[in-house]
Amino acid sequence: MDGTFRPNGHRPVQGRQRLSDLLAAGRIFAAPGAYDPFTARILTDLGFPAVYLGGNALALQLCLGQPLATLTESVDGADKIIRAIDAPLIVDAGAGFGDAAHTFRTAGEFERIGAAAIHIDDQPYPKQIGYHYGHGELLETELVADKLEAAIAARRDPEFRVIARTDALRVTGDLNATVARCQAYAEAGADMLMVLDLTPQQCARIAPDLGGKPLVWIGGASDPGPHLDELAAAGFAVAVYPFTTIAAVVAAVRATWQPLRERGQLEQPADLIADARARVLDLAGLGRYHDFEAKNRATKEARQ
Repeated sequence: MDGTFRPNGHRPVQGRQRLSDLLAAGRIFAAPGAYDPFTARILTDLGFPAVYLGGNALALQLCLGQPLATLTESVDGADKIIRAIDAPLIVDAGAGFGDAAHTFRTAGEFERIGAAAIHIDDQPYPKQIGYHYGHGELLETELVADKLEAAIAARRDPEFRVIARTDALRVTGDLNATVARCQAYAEAGADMLMVLDLTPQQCARIAPDLGGKPLVWIGGASDPGPHLDELAAAGFAVAVYPFTTIAAVVAAVRATWQPLRERGQLEQPADLIADARARVLDLAGLGRYHDFEAKNRATKEARQ
């Protein structure tokens, strides 16, 4: 990572090839959730090979929730992250932001900015606020398949992957109905499948019925989730964590500032602050600009 934001004209499509290479390696990998370029940089600095941008995480940093986030806001948020990292970005494209025609545009926009993959879910659109309060709904399978076919038709780069996500297991509790939806979405052309709330035990049962499509585990919203080895043994190819970073930030910010609010004194250790000051300079890539500034100054002085 060279530590720089790329110019708007440069679309880092190499992220898609890296995602293809990760999948071809046949080993499960984690794509932790970021919500902005800075958190994405932290994750890639830790060595994670891919990053995930969840729709709710993106919307929460705008003090909204996913049902209220727009396509424009989502593409803008993803674009900023993609320009800040070399790793592939997997993006939550919600329910496609409309019907099949809208999904056609949605896929094209995310491909244009360099996303490695998007997932389209089977919730109705407009998304309902009640989803986040336990009131999930499902769109008819045929209409979701239409959206997936539109997303596939929109892409120009075959390395740009379209993932079909189904909420059927959470909404209905019916594993057979969930498999039927997955099969329909695979037939519509989805490259990969994501089943909300699918456990490793359930995955092992249904994987043989899904035509070899790579499976994405999504979790971390209610508990940390299983060990990666357990997910791999069950048949998952990728693990994404949409809420974990948001939860960590909420806890860390509150824990940092609560002592000042309640007792008038910060308790943040001085060595933590010093370490963070050094780290953020590297994360922001400021060293590259500092080197240029120093060389530029030296060149000018030599001419005098």
